Amino acid sequence: MSEDRLRQALAARAEAVELAPDALPRIRSRIQNRRAWRRWLPAIGVAVTAATAAAVIVVAARPPDRSTAPLPAGTAESSSPAPSATPSAVASATPQSGTLMASVPVYYVGGAKLYREFHNLKVTPDTVPGRVIAAVNEMLRSGSADDADYTTLWPAGITVRDVTIAGGVATVDLSGTGARSPAQPVLAVQQLVWTVAAAAADTPVRRLDGVRLLVAGAPPGPLWGAVDVSGTLRQAPAVDVLAPVWLIEPHEGANVGKTFTVHLAGIVFEATVRLRVRSSGGQIVKDQTVTLNRGAPAQGEATLQLTVPPGRYTVEAFYVSARDGSEQAMDDHGITVR
Repeated sequence: MSEDRLRQALAARAEAVELAPDALPRIRSRIQNRRAWRRWLPAIGVAVTAATAAAVIVVAARPPDRSTAPLPAGTAESSSPAPSATPSAVASATPQSGTLMASVPVYYVGGAKLYREFHNLKVTPDTVPGRVIAAVNEMLRSGSADDADYTTLWPAGITVRDVTIAGGVATVDLSGTGARSPAQPVLAVQQLVWTVAAAAADTPVRRLDGVRLLVAGAPPGPLWGAVDVSGTLRQAPAVDVLAPVWLIEPHEGANVGKTFTVHLAGIVFEATVRLRVRSSGGQIVKDQTVTLNRGAPAQGEATLQLTVPPGRYTVEAFYVSARDGSEQAMDDHGITVR
């Protein structure tokens, strides 16, 4: 084959390739993960040397994994360090040592639906239960959401005592349930279950089959006298509990360049979301329709690039009611463009 014909064949092949809407964020996530591993290579080398000399194995902290493969059967892990360690490529019965500042998913409530934020939290030790503990404690902490429109439904004063994972089920032991019953107790339980599942999904455990609750080490009765939590709790369908529109990026309070990425998710009719950007003075500088990669009842996503002059802005995402043209499910974040 001549050089010209080869060039033409390659060009034709390239034109036939279709990129997924979330291809760019996935590529960026993989690049960040590779960089994270390169940072840890020296630590791994030191750990291997120490293992040879003293027969003690130390495993470096792992970067987040966004995939959602099923939990391996029989996996068991606890947040409490064990006397000996046997590292595994997926999830070990013995936790990894060390402390990691990790981006951990946390669910909050806005109105009567769940929204997700990612928070940079200290995870000690860097294990799957350790990440679940960090995420749930952040969820329980009053005022911890970045977006002032989000809140937690759980009463103040509750913390996580321990988390264990076995056979695909995470057991979460809480210090107490508080005297005050939340206004939406069923949604409060779903807030916790979705947070636990998301924190585990961000690690090599990948996916949980359910969550069990303990209070002070013992199975509780009906939570707040209203919600039966005696069995294995599972995530309610996304269409029932997740907000119809999420503005994932830029997050509340973000400081971004003139050209920045907008990441949207939603469960909306015909996969259609409206995106709008207002200046600090209220002037609309961007207003466009965005098509997600899936429509309701599935949650779809989309990413795009916007360019605006430096200043302070509010980015708004919502859908327009087909019935009366009103704006519904508004999710907005204030940002600074430098």
